[in-house]
Amino acid sequence: MRCIFYILMDSESSESEKIVLPMKRLDCILDILFLKIKGSTIKNRDQPIEWSIKHMYSSSQLAKLLAKRRGFDIEIAGIAGAIHDLAIIETGKFENHGPLGGPLVRNLLLEYNSRYGKEFGKISREEIDLVVNATINHTNKKQFDDSAFDELIKDVDSLDRFLHGLDTFDYYLKRTKKALDDLNLDIDSF
Repeated sequence: MRCIFYILMDSESSESEKIVLPMKRLDCILDILFLKIKGSTIKNRDQPIEWSIKHMYSSSQLAKLLAKRRGFDIEIAGIAGAIHDLAIIETGKFENHGPLGGPLVRNLLLEYNSRYGKEFGKISREEIDLVVNATINHTNKKQFDDSAFDELIKDVDSLDRFLHGLDTFDYYLKRTKKALDDLNLDIDSF
C-alpha cells in the first residue's frame, strides 16, 4: 500500500496566497484506515460501516478545530479523531471498543512509523501514547477529569454525533455544548 495525496489546484491562486497545513501523517493514516474499511469482510456489524467512514473523517476535522482552540497539535488531534473507533472498524463490535482499540491504535501507528515515517514524518512515542490513551478513554463520556487531550477526543465524539443529527442527551449534550462554546457557537443557533 502507498499513501496517496491528492493535489487540488486553483488556477487563479498565486504563490503569495497559498497556505498548506502540514497534514501528511494524518492523510496517510486516513488512507490506511480507508483501505482497512474497504477490505473488511465483516457482515454483522453493530454499526453500519458507512457510519464509520463518515465519523472517521468528520471527527478528524472537528478534532483539528478544537485542538487549535485548546492548544494541541492539530495533526495529532486529527489522527486521534480519525482512529479513536478503530476497534469498531476492525471487529464490527461497539461494546468495549475504547479499551480494545488501544492496542490496535498503537500497532497501527507503529506500523505507520515503520512503513511511512521516514517519508512523511514519524509519530513520536509521546504522541502515540496521547492517541492511544485518548482512544482507550473516549468511551467514558461521563467522566470529565481525564487528561485534557482525552477530554478533547470525548468532546469531538459527542459533537460529531450532534452534527450528524443523532440523539444528543445527558453527558453527550454537556460535552457538545462545551465544544461549541470553545468554537464560539451556541447550541441554540442550530
